Amino acid sequence: MESSSVQTTLANHAGPKQVQQFLEQGFLRLEGVIDDAERAELRGIYDRCFAPDGEDQVTRKGLGGVDAQGRQALPQVLWPSKTFPRLLELGYFGRMRQVAQDVFGSPVQFLSEHMIQKPAGYGVATPWHQDQAYHKPGLHYRNINFWLPLDGATVASGCMHYVRGSHRGPILPHEYLNPDDPQTALVAQDQAYWSANGTAVSCPRGSATLHHSYMLHYAGPNTTDQPRRAYILVFGLEPQKLDQPWRLPWQERAK
Repeated sequence: MESSSVQTTLANHAGPKQVQQFLEQGFLRLEGVIDDAERAELRGIYDRCFAPDGEDQVTRKGLGGVDAQGRQALPQVLWPSKTFPRLLELGYFGRMRQVAQDVFGSPVQFLSEHMIQKPAGYGVATPWHQDQAYHKPGLHYRNINFWLPLDGATVASGCMHYVRGSHRGPILPHEYLNPDDPQTALVAQDQAYWSANGTAVSCPRGSATLHHSYMLHYAGPNTTDQPRRAYILVFGLEPQKLDQPWRLPWQERAK
C-alpha cells in the first residue's frame, strides 16, 4: 500500500460517522493506517529497543513482573523516540495526530509514547484498567491512545478488549499487580466481570485501535509462537483542573 492510499483510507475512517462512533463507545479500529515499508522500519526500531544489548539506550519498565524462569513477562520501553527520533518523522505519527485533531476538532499535543512486548508463549495478560488511574487525580484528561500492533493482533496473541461506554463512567478502584511494586501494572476491581462484558477487537496487519483515556481496556496473554509487538502513541488536549479531585488510594499508598 502506498502512502497516498494510506491517507485516503484514513480520511474515510476519520469522517463524522467514525468520530461519532468513537465518542459514543470510547474506542474505534482504523484500517490501513500504515503501509508495509513504514511498518517494517518501525518494527526494526522496536526490535532494537528490546534487544538485550540495547538496554542502556532506552528506559525500560516491567509491567507484568517476572515468570517462574525470571523472565520479564510484560516488558515496556518508555519514550523510545528520545533515542530514535526517526519515530516522530514517520508518516504514521503525523496521520495519528491528524486523526486525534479530527476527533477533538482542534490542535492536539503529543503527550507520550511507549512500546509493550508480549513475548512468545509467556507474555501475560494486561489486566483490565483505565489509563486515568495512573494520572494526576486533580486533573481531567482528554487523551486518545493509539495502539498499533506491528504484526497485527488476534485474541490468541493479545489483542485489545474494551467495555463499550466505560469512558463515560467514574474511575474504578484499582490496585497494583504487585501491591509492593508501583512499577507494575494497575488492575481494576472485578476483573472477571469486565472480561465477561468486554469486546475483543482483533487488528489485521496495518490496522490500529484508538481509545479514550477513561476507557476500561485489557489485552490477553500471548499464547502464540511469535512475540506481540505494540507501539502506543498518546495525543490530547490540555488537561482541565477538577473542582473536586478524584480519590485514588492506590497512588497515595505508593508514595
